[in-house]
This record gives sequence, C-alpha cells and structure tokens, in this order.
Amino acid sequence: MNGKANLTTRHAACDLLNYRLRMCHFNRQRTVLRLRSLVLFGLFCAAVVVRADEKLPTLTVDGMVYSNVTVTSVTATDIYFTANNGIGSAKLRDLNPALQKHFHFDTAKAGAAEPNSANGSAGNTPDQGNPQAALDDAMARVRRIVNQPVTALPIREGMDVTVYSPGWFHPGAIRPDFNTVDVRSSQELHYANNIYVTSDLNPGICFLGSELEFNSMTKFFYTDRSLPKKKLTGDEMLEINRLYRIIGQCEQKLGEQQTGGASRARGLADGGSVFDQTRSFVTGHITILASAAAGLLCLFMAILNYRKGHSEA
Repeated sequence: MNGKANLTTRHAACDLLNYRLRMCHFNRQRTVLRLRSLVLFGLFCAAVVVRADEKLPTLTVDGMVYSNVTVTSVTATDIYFTANNGIGSAKLRDLNPALQKHFHFDTAKAGAAEPNSANGSAGNTPDQGNPQAALDDAMARVRRIVNQPVTALPIREGMDVTVYSPGWFHPGAIRPDFNTVDVRSSQELHYANNIYVTSDLNPGICFLGSELEFNSMTKFFYTDRSLPKKKLTGDEMLEINRLYRIIGQCEQKLGEQQTGGASRARGLADGGSVFDQTRSFVTGHITILASAAAGLLCLFMAILNYRKGHSEA
C-alpha cells in the first residue's frame, strides 16, 4: 500500500510540474506578444508624430494663407496644425512640391492609405459607361491640378516685389477645344521675369515668380482668381490633355443621347407606326399587363369551378 501511495504521489508531483512548466511557457509567449505589440505601437506613434510641433511662418492651403503655423501632427496623407486663425488640416498632396518633400510625402504610401481617393493620376480612368459621371470626374480632376496652392511669403522690407493690377487675370475665359488642344503650347511663364510678384488683391504677401504660370487653355478651370496659379510640370500638362480628351468624348456622347431622345420624341409626336407604338406601350407596362392577365385567368378559373359545382348540384 505504501508503495502504491508513493507512486501515486510521484505521479501527482510530475503532473503538477508539467502543468507549471506549460503555464510558464504560455506566460512567456504572452509576454513576448505583448512586447511586440508595444514595440509596433511605439513605431506607429513615432511615425504619426514625426515633425510634430514644427514652426512655419506661413502655410497656403486651397488659396487660404495661414500665419504663425505650428505643425502638431503629420501622417502619410495629412498635416494637422494650429495657426493665428485657428486649427486646420490639409492633404499633403495639396501642398506645394517643396513642402511635400519637406514632410516626406510619398504618393505610393498615400495611395495605400487612401485607396478610394481620386488624385487625378492616369491610372485612375473615369468610368465612361456613364458619360455624365465621367465628365464630372474629369473636370474635377482638372480643377485640382490647375488650382494647386503656391508658396506665399510675407513681404518684408528690402524685397523687390512687382505688383500686378488690377488683379492677376482679365475677366472671362476661353472654353478649350477639348478634343484637340495641347495646353503645353499655351503655357506662359512671364512671372519668372521677377523674383517676387503680387497683386493689389494680396496685400502683405507675395509669391515666387518662378513658381507661377498663366495658361489661357486652363483658365476656364480657375476657381479662385484672387491668387496666382502654380507652374505646371510637363507630366501635369499631359494629364490635363488626357482629361480634356475624356471631357470631349463625354460631351459628344451626351450630345448624341440628347439628339437621339429628341428624334424618338418627334417620331411619336408625328404618329409613328401603330406597331411601334404598341410595342413601346407593352414594353413600358409589362408588369401591369402580366398582373392583369394573371387576375383574369384566376377569375376565369373561379367561374368555371362555380359553374361545374352548380351543374353537379
């Protein structure tokens, strides 16, 4: 009996030891996982707050100039900041190239972070199955390219600033021939003749002449004429040419649809053939006609059953 008791005790001790060893191994794995999670979270936080609390004298976003800017956070797609006129944020893709480089903007990373954004690149072709939607999308992309913000600088004593007046542009705009125009041939860079330029619409601030352009074939899409327009790169102008072709094709399709609809309406107004009118009526009311036929069939069957039952009686 004592031998059996000792054997049972040894087995219990072994089982307890094995249980403790398994628990130690489990706790060690859990600790490792926690440490990995903390490290990854720390790296993520470090990436998010990169360049936080950086000071900028001015920041131009969508034509609005912010002064005494303090950058509070920068992500792969956005910049967050405070300024004299409050708290703001902006897409890094909407900043000028110098600031994009300064904040390490990466188009690929931004695209991965915002897979559904439409940035106007050649890889995102509008769906031309819906001409109106494709037309609106192409025009929106052109506006984004043409109206990119430019660097605004405070005017200081000693700066040689050329002033344009009245304003930057004359009223009106030419509607481009979207099917044939090449906006590269109409780009004007006369602002580059001066280091700093401004207009009577922009008191206290000026712009770098080398960063500006005027283009009569993109003026149609200028949204804020109180500000100068960014000098576009060759790739950006080629993208505008591509979008212009889409606009031209969509306008042609929409015109054909409107013409075809008017022709069909005139044909019906003139009477058309009885067969065509009948077919059109049946096609447009197929559900109602089918329901009516089913109802008549049920009524017919009910009458037959009633007459059969009455005759048997």
